[in-house]
Amino acid sequence: MQPGDQISHYRVLEQLGSGGMGAVWLAEDIRLQRKVALKVLLAKVAEDAVARERFAREARAASALSHPNIAHLYEIGDENGVFFLVMEYVEGESLQQRVKDHPLPVADILALGAQIADALDDAHSKGIIHRDIKPPNIMITPRGHAKVLDFGLAKVLPPKPEERLDSSADTRLLTSAGTMLGTAQYMSPEQAMGREVDTRSDLFSLGCLLYYMATGRLAFPGDTAQEVLAKLLQSQPEAIGRLNYEVPETLDRIIRKCLEKDRENRYQSAREVMIDLRGLSREAPAALSSGQGRAAAAIRTVIVDDEDLARGLLREFLRSSPDVTVIAECANGFEAVKVIGETKPDLVFLDVQMPKLDGFEVLELIDRDVAVVFTTAYDQYAMKAFDAHAVDYLLKPFSQDRLQTALGRARSRIEQQNAKTAPVAAPVAAPELAVAARSPENQPQRLVVKDGSKVHIIPLEKLDYIEAQDDYIALHSEKRSFLKQQTISSVEAILDPQKFVRIHRSHIVNLERIARIEPYTKDSRVVVLKDGTQLPVSRSGYVRLKELLG
Repeated sequence: MQPGDQISHYRVLEQLGSGGMGAVWLAEDIRLQRKVALKVLLAKVAEDAVARERFAREARAASALSHPNIAHLYEIGDENGVFFLVMEYVEGESLQQRVKDHPLPVADILALGAQIADALDDAHSKGIIHRDIKPPNIMITPRGHAKVLDFGLAKVLPPKPEERLDSSADTRLLTSAGTMLGTAQYMSPEQAMGREVDTRSDLFSLGCLLYYMATGRLAFPGDTAQEVLAKLLQSQPEAIGRLNYEVPETLDRIIRKCLEKDRENRYQSAREVMIDLRGLSREAPAALSSGQGRAAAAIRTVIVDDEDLARGLLREFLRSSPDVTVIAECANGFEAVKVIGETKPDLVFLDVQMPKLDGFEVLELIDRDVAVVFTTAYDQYAMKAFDAHAVDYLLKPFSQDRLQTALGRARSRIEQQNAKTAPVAAPVAAPELAVAARSPENQPQRLVVKDGSKVHIIPLEKLDYIEAQDDYIALHSEKRSFLKQQTISSVEAILDPQKFVRIHRSHIVNLERIARIEPYTKDSRVVVLKDGTQLPVSRSGYVRLKELLG
């Protein structure tokens, strides 16, 4: 399609944008002499009869929406095999253009966020889920009003049983579970996994949008869709307070509640989000305009130690540092991983020897941007701790002066993270620190994996094999798989080479699981495990197997 072409009574003027479904053009409605946005579907989409039928049904439903913050859908049409939508043309700039990698003023975040939430509330009340809330789909008019676009691609919830005339037809026209539609960086976890979504999916996307407005950054960045989805499902966004000190704690909490991975813990309606945003805007207009929402020098700190006395002593020492605020205390590793993931502190004082999870295992499972100071009575780990992720290493009992030295190092690390003016030295991977800190005869007996808010402990005797997947490894144990952000080389380094063998560049196998080795092609072989799984074997891997198995 080119400028000057005509579809029905719409003359194409210029292209506004394009995406996976098609292109959007600025066009003129010849009959009414007004500008419209004309979305033309790609040929491969338009050729699918089922897709056309579903699209038409959902577009008709979306056309019933009438809200000042929703761009109106005027018409859906098909002319000579060209399938198109005609929408209100909104002058102004997209939210993506408005942000341009820089946070918006807090007052603007609250105003625009409340308008978008109000628009979603209106759509949800009519049984429509947007499923593609993202900055390019939000237009900001010259008067500063938000307009939500592309409701024609929304999902329509099934009618209530008493309203349903033909349930089979309704189900056929809906997007089925197992299909992933949307933009990866703004998807909810359930949408990313292809599960059935409800209105709370849009609230997660709204949380991503608010985070973007507050920081100028994506909540879940990544170079590939796989990397984005892995972060979306397993990681928490970088703390807003590190990126924008102007954001008040209350707004931070609103955003974090929207971004809960478990939808039961999120806001349950867009109206709730709208009320909280408007309420915050009314509560402290002076603080919002003057940028006093958050103390710029505050260091939010978590203390992790299984001894009450040790936690109490450290807490007393920290009271002499007015810029340090202790936001939580944890008595074991499991609690620490959960609390650190939820509160996103700047600094963690972390004991090494603890029940359930030790300090090194906790270090594996938390955000690597968190500054960590080890506190322990065992000095054998000190040398390796300085070369790794840890900012400092306090040997108990330590003095107030020694603590102040550690705090000075922590402040420097945090300032580097906030300023992003100089790269922080890349830390040694926590698993490598863990194995380096252990004596050779003290091999690890388990691996730990963080899955959302859950922590899985996998005993090595129950581990079948490990498979490399880019920067991740898949741990296969008892017919289950666990994805962990770690390289296969680093996990190989901590395993007992007499029990676990690297048989291929992408596979490590538990020797006890091998049933036999079989030829695969003329020059290659496969390992067959006792459960029937077949794994490739390289030439060097075969040499290792022969040495160990005889």
